[in-house]
Amino acid sequence: MLSVTWALHNTLKGWTLYDLSSAEVQLLVHVMSANEIRLSKVCRKNSPAWESLTEAKFPELFIKRPPSQESGYPELESGEKNSDTQADTDYFVVSPKKTVLPRLHTRYDIAVKCSIHSSKNTFVAETVDISEGGLHFKDLLPDWIAGYFLVTVTTPQGLYQLMCSLVEDQKEKKRVQVVSEESDPQYTLYKDWLLTLK
Repeated sequence: MLSVTWALHNTLKGWTLYDLSSAEVQLLVHVMSANEIRLSKVCRKNSPAWESLTEAKFPELFIKRPPSQESGYPELESGEKNSDTQADTDYFVVSPKKTVLPRLHTRYDIAVKCSIHSSKNTFVAETVDISEGGLHFKDLLPDWIAGYFLVTVTTPQGLYQLMCSLVEDQKEKKRVQVVSEESDPQYTLYKDWLLTLK
C-alpha cells in the first residue's frame, strides 16, 4: 500500500516540510504544542489547497502510538544506567559567575489568558508569569509579532489592554515588555489588579 505524501506548514515557527509520510506527520503533530497545531496547515500531495490541521478533518494524523510491546520493541527503563551516557557525567563545565541584578518589578506566577493583536492577526496565549513590566507566555510567539502591539489581558475583574513590545535578546520568543505610558488608564487598572494578587 502506498503511503499518502503530505506537506505541513507550521505558521507559529515559520517552517514548511514537504514529501512527508503519514507517520512523519503523526510524529510532528505529537511534539507540537496546541497553539502550533491550531495555527498549522496541511496539504495532501496533488490537493488543490492547504487546509487547517484539525483532528476532525485529519484523524489519521492524530493517531496515538501503541505501547512499545505491541510494536515489537522492548520497554525503555528510565532508571537504567547506560555505559554510553555514563561517560557524559564524568566531565562538567564551570560557567563564569554571572551578576544577578534585582528585579525591577514583582513577578506573579499566574496563568492568564491573553490575546496579542497586530493589524491583521490575533494570537491567543496563556502566561507563565506576569508583572508591571511584562508578560511571559507558555508558547513561542509567532514571527509576525514585532514592533509595538496590543496585548489584551483577560482577568476575572475585566480586560486590560496594554501596549507592548518584544523583550530583546531572548533565547525563546516568549516574553514581552509593557511599554504603556504610566498615565494610561488601562495600565493603571492593570497595576491595581496586580496588587490584588499579593
